[in-house]
Amino acid sequence: MEFSFTFHTIALAIAKLFILMFIGYFLYRRKLIDDKFTDTLSLMLVRAIFPALIISKITGHFSFNEYAYWWIFPLAAIIFSLAGMVIAMAALRFFPGFKSPREFMCSSAFQNCGYLPMNLILFSFASGVADRLFIFTFLYIIGFNILMWSLIPLFLSGTLKSDFKVSVLFTPPIVATIFSLLWVAFMGKGTIPHVIGDPLMQLGNAAFPMAMVALGAYLCRYEAHNPKDKGPLFAAGIIKLLLFPALVLSVLMPIPLAAECKFLLFLEAIMPTAVSLVVIGSYTASDNKFFSSSIFYTHVAAIFSIPLWLALFDALVK
Repeated sequence: MEFSFTFHTIALAIAKLFILMFIGYFLYRRKLIDDKFTDTLSLMLVRAIFPALIISKITGHFSFNEYAYWWIFPLAAIIFSLAGMVIAMAALRFFPGFKSPREFMCSSAFQNCGYLPMNLILFSFASGVADRLFIFTFLYIIGFNILMWSLIPLFLSGTLKSDFKVSVLFTPPIVATIFSLLWVAFMGKGTIPHVIGDPLMQLGNAAFPMAMVALGAYLCRYEAHNPKDKGPLFAAGIIKLLLFPALVLSVLMPIPLAAECKFLLFLEAIMPTAVSLVVIGSYTASDNKFFSSSIFYTHVAAIFSIPLWLALFDALVK
């Protein structure tokens, strides 16, 4: 499997992300938007825009017949996230006075699993291979969403044990995922009427720029460039961009999977901290300053770490 990731490719993809974030940063800095607007936008993303994106992508691109082993990717997403949290939990013993352990664990475990890998795929592969890798990415996001939009809000608010009910799993993004899979199972891929599918697609396409604008506002609001807890922030970055990728690569090498499957799983493993965390943090009263700084600095560091890891992958996994 040939690919052509370069420093320029990765820097360009991340630069687009930073430009959109800067728009939100600028709007907040100039007081053109405020805390209420940003928090409301975050809720809109969770309750309407992300679900529309999920429905349009899964129902339009996924088929059970074409991807018999589709379950590998959502399962891997859950395993990756839980493994990252376990590693982070072990690392917390080095920071006994740190007041945001849950934020540390989530920053170390959850990655930017959508926009950034999809942009790298778009820039680096021919259309046929790229289309399959996009589907793998959508499938991976299913597992990511199961944790991110249902259990993680309870975990961050410290109420996972006391408030957990089966109903908490059915958040708008999870309901959208279940609906999409059932629709494809019974109705088939691409069968949603255009009068419904097209508006959902248009709304879903707004997910990334709106999320980046909200993130930029949060970066300004919490002064992400000036972190309060530098030691834990550095440790979270090491776990996210160094230790966890090394662990995943060592596990993937001997497993008899197709090269493109291994590639997508490893690509997800080397991604920086998830942008979604700052959206969830806004309505769970979490330490969004730590989340914002973690997102900012891991994305900057990823400009250098991603090409190095992919070069190693190319050399070891042929």
